[in-house]
Amino acid sequence: MAFGSAGPRGGALPAEVTGFVGRSAELDTAERLLGRARLVTLLGPGGVGKTRLALRAAARAAGNHAYGARLVDLSGLRDPGRLPHTVSRALGLPVRSTVSPVDALTAYLAERELLLVLDTCEHLLDACAALTGLLLPRAPGLTVLATSRQALDAPGEHVLPVPPLPLPVPGGTGDSDALALLVQRAAAVAPGFALTDDNRAQAAALCHRLDGLPLAIELAAVRLRALPLDRLPALSGGTLALLGLGRPAFPSRHRTLRASVDWSHELCTPAERLLWARLSVFAGPFGLAAVEAVTTDAELPAHTVLDHLAGLTEKSVVLRPDERGDRYRLPVHLREYGAERLRADGGAEPVRRRHIAHFHGQLAAFAADFAAPDQLTRYRALAADRQNLHAALEYALADGVLLDLTAVMWTYWLCAGQPAEATTWMAKALRERPEPSQERVMTLAWCSMFTGNQGDRAGASVLAAEAVDTAGRLGDARASAWAALAASAARFHHGGPEQGPAHVRAAGALMRTAGDRVGVRIAALHLSFAHLLAGQPAAALATAHTTLELLGTGSEECYVQGSQLSTCGFAHMLLGAPTEAAHALRRAVRLKGCLEDVLGVAAAAELLAWLAADEGRARRAARLFGVTATLWRRVGPHPMVGNAQLQALHERYEQRTRTALGARRFAALCAEGAALPLAGAVRYAAEDEPDPPGPARHRALTARAALVPGTLTRREREVAGLVATGLSNREIAERLVISKRTVDAHVEHILGKLGYSSRTQVTALLTGDGAPESG
Repeated sequence: MAFGSAGPRGGALPAEVTGFVGRSAELDTAERLLGRARLVTLLGPGGVGKTRLALRAAARAAGNHAYGARLVDLSGLRDPGRLPHTVSRALGLPVRSTVSPVDALTAYLAERELLLVLDTCEHLLDACAALTGLLLPRAPGLTVLATSRQALDAPGEHVLPVPPLPLPVPGGTGDSDALALLVQRAAAVAPGFALTDDNRAQAAALCHRLDGLPLAIELAAVRLRALPLDRLPALSGGTLALLGLGRPAFPSRHRTLRASVDWSHELCTPAERLLWARLSVFAGPFGLAAVEAVTTDAELPAHTVLDHLAGLTEKSVVLRPDERGDRYRLPVHLREYGAERLRADGGAEPVRRRHIAHFHGQLAAFAADFAAPDQLTRYRALAADRQNLHAALEYALADGVLLDLTAVMWTYWLCAGQPAEATTWMAKALRERPEPSQERVMTLAWCSMFTGNQGDRAGASVLAAEAVDTAGRLGDARASAWAALAASAARFHHGGPEQGPAHVRAAGALMRTAGDRVGVRIAALHLSFAHLLAGQPAAALATAHTTLELLGTGSEECYVQGSQLSTCGFAHMLLGAPTEAAHALRRAVRLKGCLEDVLGVAAAAELLAWLAADEGRARRAARLFGVTATLWRRVGPHPMVGNAQLQALHERYEQRTRTALGARRFAALCAEGAALPLAGAVRYAAEDEPDPPGPARHRALTARAALVPGTLTRREREVAGLVATGLSNREIAERLVISKRTVDAHVEHILGKLGYSSRTQVTALLTGDGAPESG
C-alpha cells in the first residue's frame, strides 16, 4: 500500500532512517566548497548516492545559515516552467495571484541566509541554471547545493563528482565502504547475517559485480531475504536482471536499477543512445582512439563521435576516471543496458568485428617491433586494455577467428608473465582451425614454449613437433624458424641440455634467414639460457652481453634486458661472483617489475633467494621464498618442476633456509613475503636491504656445486672430484687405471664446460673454499 505525502514540512531535511556509510572525503570536500562557493553541484550517475550525500552535507552545513537548510525534490517535476512554483511550495510560501512565483521567491530569499538543496536536476538543467542564475545575485545569503547526473553549467557553479563506493581488494582481508554498506543493509533484511572469513570473498565479489554502486548494493541486500549470499554473484541474466525487483519505498526512478537507467536513457539524444549501445562492447576502461575505431560508421560518423562521447560523459553515463587522460569507462550495469539495446537493434556483430580488428592491430604492431626502446610504454597501453583484450578473445572465439588473435598476442602474454592464461586461449584456438597456416604455426610454437614454462616438458615436445610438421607442409621460412625455436626449447628442457645450444643456434640462423628481427632476439634469450642448462655459464654470459650490447646501453627496453640480466645473474652465481650476480638480478627484477611480468619477477626473486641463502641471509631468503611461492601460483605450475636440477636446487636452498631459521620462524617470514603485492615484492627484492646481524654466512655456493657438476659426464665428475683432492693428472690416471692422456682430455673438457681456466677453480667449486673467478 502507498500513502500520499507532501514531504517534509517547509522543505525541512528528512531524518535519516538507515545508517550512512563512508563518504568522509566527499563530505569534507563538500563542506569546504559550501564554505566558499554559493552553487555546488554533486555530480554522478544514477544510484551513486548523490541525494544521501547532499542531505548529510546539508545537515552538517545547516548551522552556518541562519535559516538552516531546505530540500526541494525535483524528481516528480516534468514542466520546467513550474520550477519556481515548486521551490516556493517546498519553502512554504503562500500563493499570491498578484505576485509571480519568481518575484515572491526572490523577495523571500533576499532577506535570508539559507542553504537550498535542489535534488535531481538533470531533467531540468536549463530551468535550474536560469533560476539559480536569477536568485543568487539577488539573494546574497543564499547558497544552493544541487544534485544532478549532468552539470547545470550555471555561472559560479562548482562541481563535486560523486564516484561509486570504494571496493574491497580482491583476495584481501580488509574492509571497504562498499562492503560495509552491503553488510549493514543485509543485516537489516536478513537477521543474523554477518561478514565472516567464509563469506567475505563472496561478499567482495558481489560488490565488484555491482561496481560499488550504492543503489545496486541496497537492492541486492533485499535479495538476501530469499537467496544465500553465495548464489547472488553467480546468478545469470546480468546485474539488471539480478536487481529487477525493487522496493516500493524507494523513489520511482530508483525502485529498480533498470528504472534508474531508463531515466538516464531518456535524457540522451538519439545519437548518444546509439553510441552508448556501441560502447557496451568494451569491457573495462577504453581510450578515445578505440572509440573512434570501433563505434563509428556511416550512421555514426567519426567526426561526430567526440561530441556524443562528451554528452554521455556530461550526463554521467560514461565515467572518466582520470580527468587528465583520455580513458573512459561505462559502469557495469550501464554496459549491460547498452548491450541489450545493441542486440535488440541487431547491430552487435559489426561492432564486435571492429573491436576484434582494432585490438588485433594493436597486438600485431606490438609484436612486429617487440624489442623497441618504447616497449614499456606500448606494453602499458596494452595492459591498460587488459579487460578489452579478454573481451576481444571472447568475441573472436564466438566468431571463429581466435587463431588470428593468439598468433599475435604472444608478446603481450610474454611481457605479462602469464603462460597459463596463454596456453588456455591458445589451446582453444588450435581446436578451432586445424588446417595449416602461419597463424597456427605461431600459436603452436608459443603454446609449446608457454607449456614448457609451466613445467610440462612432454606437452611442450608434442606441440613443438606439430609446429615443425605444420611449418614443413606450409613451406614458409618464418614459420619454420619459429617451429624450430620451439622444438629447440623443448629439447634442451626435455632430456638433452648438452645439445641445447646447438639446436637454438640453428633456430636463430633460420630466424636471420627469414629476416625476423624479433625472432633473432628471442632466439638469443633461449641460447643464453641453453648455455646455462648445459653447464656453460661463461658462454651464457657472453651471449647475454652480446644481446644487451645490441640493444644499447641507454635502451629503455625491459623484457629482453630483464631476461638476459636474470641469465647473467645466474651465470655469475655459477662462476662464483655473488656481487655481480646480485647487481644483475636486482636490475632484472626492477625491469620485470616495470612490466608487471609475474614470471620474470618470480624467476629473478627466486635466484635472489638462493643468493641470500648462500650468503647466510636466511631472513631475506625466507621472505623471498614467500614472494616467489605467491608469484609461481599466479603463473601456474612451478616452472622448475620440469627440470630436475633446478627443482633440486630450489628444494635444497629452501631446506637450508628453513633449517637456519627453524620451521616456525621460516613460515612466518615466508608469510610476510607472500603478503606483499607485486610492486612491494619488486621493491623488497631490488633494494636488498641488509638483514640484522645473524648467523655467519655460508661460503659455499650451492648453485655452483650442484648445477654445474650435474652437466658433466659421470667420468668427468669422477675426475673433477679427484682434481679437487689435489691429485695431479698422472696420479688420477693411476687411481682410475686409465692413461694420463685420457685424464688430460677429461680435465680440458671439464674446464671448457665450466668456463674455467685453471684446476684450482674446480677445487674451489667443489669444496666451497673461496669463490673462483672465471678465466
